[in-house]
Amino acid sequence: MDPSIIFDYIPKQLLPSLGIPLVELLPDLCLGWWTPPSLDLNKYNRLKYLRVLLLIVAWYPIFELLFPIIEDSSIYSAMVIFAVASIISRPLLMEKQIKRVTSIGLWNAVLPKEKREALWIVVTNSKPSDINKFDELAARYVNSPSKISGVVLCIVCSQLYEKLPDMEDKIKLLGGLTASIVGGIGMGGMRHANLLVDIVFRLVFGLGFITMLHYLSIVKSI
Repeated sequence: MDPSIIFDYIPKQLLPSLGIPLVELLPDLCLGWWTPPSLDLNKYNRLKYLRVLLLIVAWYPIFELLFPIIEDSSIYSAMVIFAVASIISRPLLMEKQIKRVTSIGLWNAVLPKEKREALWIVVTNSKPSDINKFDELAARYVNSPSKISGVVLCIVCSQLYEKLPDMEDKIKLLGGLTASIVGGIGMGGMRHANLLVDIVFRLVFGLGFITMLHYLSIVKSI
């Protein structure tokens, strides 16, 4: 396979951005957005700063290409602020969520993988009761950065949509956006429930995100 085929679809400038779908395809590296299937929470928490760095490196070329494309500076500023807020707040909130789970005595017992996954699902899906404690309040909003990231993707695609001249390309872009959001939601919901379905959602997310990068490069060249 000729490597130049990849560059025809994704320009070299956006290659660092491929790190986002790549780490989701290999979640046990503990560098992805969601906790790994292995539930190695110590490693996941330990690598939180590396995850932040990876996301900054991955998003920088996207913002760089979008800067001359988005004519309204307020939209561009809001998009960057939302992205930075989600990247920084995610590890902080996840740390509180992990602390909430690992503080349970049963978690530290010797458990088979299935029961550990079930315990994680039960605890993380239950709302913290004492909102007067900062840690529990933070854990309550642990999914907020993911929602903000979804908003950022919608802003990016809405700006690209306006610039694409061909309706077929616009529909494909919307399909990529839908795949990214559906894949992200699916990974978050199925990561510790069904491995096969989780893998499918990883592929769906990756396909959608790469489609967005492709159309970003097309709009840039117009």
